[in-house]
Amino acid sequence: MRSFRGLSLAVSVCLLLAACGDKEPKGQVVATFDGKEITATELRNEMGAFQAPNAQVRKQAEQQALNNILSRKALAQAAEKAGVAKTPEFAQQEKAMHEALLVRSWQAQIAKLTPEPSKVEADKFIAEHPDMYAARKVWVVDQLSFPRPTDPSLAEAMRPLTTLEDVAALLASRNIPSRRAEGEIDALGLDPRFTAQIIKLPPGEVFVVPNGNVLVANRIRETRVVPLTGDQAVRHATALLKNQRTREAIQRQFSSVVAASKKEIKYAKAYEPQQPKKAAAPAAAPKK
Repeated sequence: MRSFRGLSLAVSVCLLLAACGDKEPKGQVVATFDGKEITATELRNEMGAFQAPNAQVRKQAEQQALNNILSRKALAQAAEKAGVAKTPEFAQQEKAMHEALLVRSWQAQIAKLTPEPSKVEADKFIAEHPDMYAARKVWVVDQLSFPRPTDPSLAEAMRPLTTLEDVAALLASRNIPSRRAEGEIDALGLDPRFTAQIIKLPPGEVFVVPNGNVLVANRIRETRVVPLTGDQAVRHATALLKNQRTREAIQRQFSSVVAASKKEIKYAKAYEPQQPKKAAAPAAAPKK
């Protein structure tokens, strides 16, 4: 606790010093730290997509975001003076983060350039997917959650199982922890193709939904119809179509770049990827 108070005090002192420069920040400069300007654009980026319900909440959020920026700059400056930036570990992480940031920024750029769907397209999508809109399905389900398996044989063993009890027994036989619960699945949040598959399932049959590092086996107990219509449906369909188009545009461009890059790659002998095995030639038909 003592070290935490010391750190908090150090940050507070840094912030106090930052606020006591000779020149008062003006215009697009919201603050300075050690003579370096922090702009309104940097503050907006720190706040991201935050939307305030009123001016007072907005002001409080801006102050918190600005304090975060100032604290980060104070700690980064101290780390620089401590020689952290000269270590090989930092150089490797900095390079990886720089590359990841470039990729994320390119994704954001592609998203901005992806055209918005028209209302005609949204209306057509709504009409083609009644189980998401006019007859929107919300399923009350019994659930069994368990860690995503690393052993591919478990997935094969689960494939023929059709009841939650069978899945629970299989997991117990392999000493895999699981947790029972009740939940809801809204068709509005699913891929339309997956919704269509769920609707076609026989009553009581199990289906599995991934959730991060966890898999959730579900059995439908009850189906509710909660219609979504009008402007709400149009807004949802428009956003969904925009996201689909964006993912497809990113996939096209990224796949093209990765495929073209393969001719520039040279592997060390021990790290060459394994070549796919050629399919065995079909046996010759016996002579009559």
